[in-house]
Amino acid sequence: MPNIAIVWDFDGTLTAEDSTGLVIEDLAGKQPDEFWAYIKNLRGEDDKRDWEHILASDAPIWMYALSRIAFAKRTPLNEIYFQLVRRKIKLYPQVKQLLKNIKSLADEKSFKRTKTSIYHFIVSAGLHDLIRLVFDRSIVEHVWGCRYEVIKSDENDAFPESVPVYCMDETVKTRALFEISKGTFSKPKAHHVNAYVPDSELFCPFENMIYIGDGFSDVPALSLVRSKGGTGIIVYDPGLTRTKRKTKIDPLRRDKRADLVTEAIFSKSSELYKALRAKCIQIQQKHAAHTVY
Repeated sequence: MPNIAIVWDFDGTLTAEDSTGLVIEDLAGKQPDEFWAYIKNLRGEDDKRDWEHILASDAPIWMYALSRIAFAKRTPLNEIYFQLVRRKIKLYPQVKQLLKNIKSLADEKSFKRTKTSIYHFIVSAGLHDLIRLVFDRSIVEHVWGCRYEVIKSDENDAFPESVPVYCMDETVKTRALFEISKGTFSKPKAHHVNAYVPDSELFCPFENMIYIGDGFSDVPALSLVRSKGGTGIIVYDPGLTRTKRKTKIDPLRRDKRADLVTEAIFSKSSELYKALRAKCIQIQQKHAAHTVY
């Protein structure tokens, strides 16, 4: 079954906003930059001598800090709360329509003949339960992201706590890509991500995978996908100033971190849409050439 997997980052890729930053602003009443500076200080990065410095993941630290703020505000980090924040998220124009248009390629006769299906996934270091509310499952098959579980330690607890149960960062994203390739995301109890899966049983071989991100935090995922024959794309906010493009985008283009670097424009006339459509057709045609009817 030659599935095609299109894997999207979220913040900076499908939206220009920092979705976690919206939660921080709402709960902490401060700008996200202040919160992230606080997290960096907690990590003690600037206090360490060079020889003992080990770059740690921010995710467990910021998730715990945010859960403490939420507890103090008596706000459980659950779907009810995230529904309120979700209204503040503004996707780039025509995002959902592009995802639908690309997915609908699978309805064409040529794709049906080879039984080639197209799936969208989101792998983000943002909050899973918030992002999941943005797209229904008819568009996005599965979402990976940081997750909380709201629990009471015992019946006498006055208020439940939001406990971090899954921390996502730039390297954990690569694990999600293996879960997509092997299909373990759909049968978590039946299969383990580290189990051997024959090529013939893969949900999506890496050569059929397209990863789309917006910056340096996506480099491990881009590198993995491209090293295994897949495609990597970097998008950037069309509104970026020339100075920010120089510091954020030009090094990625210069170092050839992706097969395509283009603006985050999602119309049918955009370079992004044309590239995705062409790649999906190319993958389908490759399978058609190896199919015996």
